[in-house]
Amino acid sequence: MAKNFADIYNDTSDSIALEQKFFIKEEVTRGTFVAPVGADFIYSLSGGMINFTRPIESSPHRSGRHHTTPIKKKTSTEWTIPTFFNVDETLGAAAAAEIDPGIRVLHKSMYGKEDNAAGAEFTTAIVPNITFTLLENGDKWALQAVGAFVESANHQFPGDGEAQTEWGGMAKTAVLIGVGKTTAANNATNTITVEAGEGQRYLVGGQIMLVEADGLTRSADTPDGSPRKILSIAGDILTVDGAVLADADGSIADIYVTYYEPENPVAINNPLVGLVGSVTIAGFTSLDCVRSATINATNNHELQDNCFGESGLGGSLFIPGGRFTAEVSLEINLNETMVELINKIRDDLTGEDIALILGDVAGRHLELDIDKVIFSVPEVSVPDTGPIPITLTGNAYQSAIDQADEISVHYK
Repeated sequence: MAKNFADIYNDTSDSIALEQKFFIKEEVTRGTFVAPVGADFIYSLSGGMINFTRPIESSPHRSGRHHTTPIKKKTSTEWTIPTFFNVDETLGAAAAAEIDPGIRVLHKSMYGKEDNAAGAEFTTAIVPNITFTLLENGDKWALQAVGAFVESANHQFPGDGEAQTEWGGMAKTAVLIGVGKTTAANNATNTITVEAGEGQRYLVGGQIMLVEADGLTRSADTPDGSPRKILSIAGDILTVDGAVLADADGSIADIYVTYYEPENPVAINNPLVGLVGSVTIAGFTSLDCVRSATINATNNHELQDNCFGESGLGGSLFIPGGRFTAEVSLEINLNETMVELINKIRDDLTGEDIALILGDVAGRHLELDIDKVIFSVPEVSVPDTGPIPITLTGNAYQSAIDQADEISVHYK
């Protein structure tokens, strides 16, 4: 059932957490809003959020014992989105369409290079340089972030649970937009007069759409994919960009003024779990029981939060100033094969070649290849009963200079 903004506006109850939705669209210009459409929706798990903060501190001016004036600091916008690995298993052959466009954007922003020649492959061969528009839409509210980029991706593959990724990063800024109503004659202008006091539900820079009295029909002034940007706010009067309004006369019937939401959201809903798959280390054919695997990748970007005249990130927003890192952790039961592996780790720094497959290798599946992981010598800690789990932790390295092949992610 489509979202009805008339019902939302008239509902006096509080917001519902389960109405949260995320949309992701790659930007053409860093930090410039690009309107997502329904296909840019992604399924997410609980815990995702966009968090805009404006730190302040008290002025050190001496005027007595009591505080007087705050000093603004640089604003910060951070976000996190946890997701399952959703793969379309109905495709006849491997193609980029087996994962959602928004998920592809996250991978590309994390790893840098995308190759769609056979399925979707992401590697570190190119330095990440894209940004994206990120929408977090609720029922009575929405957060809209521009200039977003991925800083880290924590891929988790438990042997007894759902495989998932915790994506995290930053953005240039974010605005919070609500839902209001206009009963004014707004046509032939670029201004929208909302009901008394409702002007505070909007912020300059926010992207809005107009919805007819039924709460479902979009105004011809803001069709799907074409929201209006708020240029200024004076009390309850919003000035928007674009052509003059021709379908916004609220004096005839109520017009709802709401945050932009793409029409007809759609996404792949087929989570892959660790019940089918494998983890192998080259040269060791019998690992017996891999209890869990984790790959925590980090870009180590240097934030451009020191630009004069900017309240938050400025300039290019980020520079890949630090080395890409990928920390690998495997928990494996101790057996004779593990004894061999531990002894190899102790005396040999050539590294291990690891392949992780999630899903049925004969169908659509995920494969992570890490050609060279150098593990630390693990601790052998014996529990009271049962098997003896050993945790191997190490870092991924490129196989040779200038190879930039620490990790490759394949949707096959």
